[in-house]
Amino acid sequence: RTAFEHGRSVSGETMAMPVKYVANLTPLFVPPDTTVQQTARAMREANATSALIRGEPRGIVTDRDLRNRVLAEGLPVETPVRTVMSTPLRTLDSDMPVFGAMTVMLEEGIHHLALVEEGEVVGIVSATDLFRQQARGPLYLQQKLEQAADEEALAGYADDVTAAVDTMARSGLDAVQIGRIISSLNDTLVARLVRLAEARLGAPPVPYAWLVFGSEGRSEQMLLTDQDNALVYAQDGPGVQEYFAALTEDVVAGLLQAGFPPCPGGYMATNWCKSLNEWIRTFSGWIDQPVPAALMEAGIFFDFRPVHGALSLEPLEEILTSAQKNGLFVAHMVRAAQEFNPPLGFFNRIRSEDGRIDIKHGGIAPIVGLARACSLAAGSRERSTLERLVVAADAGTMSRQGAENLAETFQFLLRLRLQQQLADIRAGKAPTNHLRLKELSSLEQRHLKDALVMIRQMQDGVGASFNTGAMR
Repeated sequence: RTAFEHGRSVSGETMAMPVKYVANLTPLFVPPDTTVQQTARAMREANATSALIRGEPRGIVTDRDLRNRVLAEGLPVETPVRTVMSTPLRTLDSDMPVFGAMTVMLEEGIHHLALVEEGEVVGIVSATDLFRQQARGPLYLQQKLEQAADEEALAGYADDVTAAVDTMARSGLDAVQIGRIISSLNDTLVARLVRLAEARLGAPPVPYAWLVFGSEGRSEQMLLTDQDNALVYAQDGPGVQEYFAALTEDVVAGLLQAGFPPCPGGYMATNWCKSLNEWIRTFSGWIDQPVPAALMEAGIFFDFRPVHGALSLEPLEEILTSAQKNGLFVAHMVRAAQEFNPPLGFFNRIRSEDGRIDIKHGGIAPIVGLARACSLAAGSRERSTLERLVVAADAGTMSRQGAENLAETFQFLLRLRLQQQLADIRAGKAPTNHLRLKELSSLEQRHLKDALVMIRQMQDGVGASFNTGAMR
């Protein structure tokens, strides 16, 4: 059976159940002065992979901690466990759904969570506990990525992601939740590829950051799409450009092997590898002297998110925050969002080609663009579309009712697209952004028409607020 077929067989109820039902509700506790040797023995006797440390601050020590912080560092067995524990203790409400615990583990890169009820620790859940519930699920994939010895071991990643997405969709997760989880997995993949490249090339000569853009930058990517990435390094110097040119070549090639297609527009780190000062000049140029054609293409760069590296990108964040003061730039961003036309004809009938419509360019992209523009107009650093809509409503750069309508429509359109893409894959076809209208229910078709009309109305309304009509 393929990975995709395997994923389809997993129970659809698991990810929505409270995490306490898959957790250890008799966790091991030890006092903070317990030695690491005594703690290890207690964990062995309890057949536990972790121990919770009583007192304040609360903490946790795991098998991994004992290996990395005690044995690898050559600490004496009499070392108090409080000196090697992880603190503060990361806790989660015991009634949180399994997918919530999974998301926290993926995003924070941890393997154990303490469960609480009314502030008291009542259990602990590990990644292993969730593995048992989700064969070939996201945590399985994360572990596979972390343990990959080379790029060849990642060659089946695209199929694994497809299986995981199908499993999560059948489990009742909505497209936004799925996008957040898959984006976290993609971050782990990038980090692994970068570390493999560094192992071959040696330590980087200066600090740097690997960036992702577009749907990955907004944590909204589900099935793998084109690469949108770049690299920022601290400053130029002897051998710096050569090192990062080699590193980006390695990582982009690894992403291709893992199943990420190349970006047709060339927005990949092999082409976009610059010093921080160069990036500052580039961002400042886009904002201070906005050119409509350039902003249509550059818009995705304003979704940037660092996924690996120690270089601070605060200067770029400050440039984006200051963009709210530039009315012409914001107006151009709104105008760029208006360039995506909902497929509507006379009397607001849905206009299709051979019974299909491009739901990305005709529905999802204009919402993303409006949310981005109105969020930047509010001076926000938010990245996800839904969070940007909340910011826009709170700041008054978009009406609250309009923002709520766009948020609901955004989730609806993502669901329709994912539904279509998974159906295509099951039928042995390549997934696309084109919806087949005849495969939608009559209710979905009516809702889709209303959604497209509303998007066009919001494009006109927001455009009027920022006077984009004068730019035509």
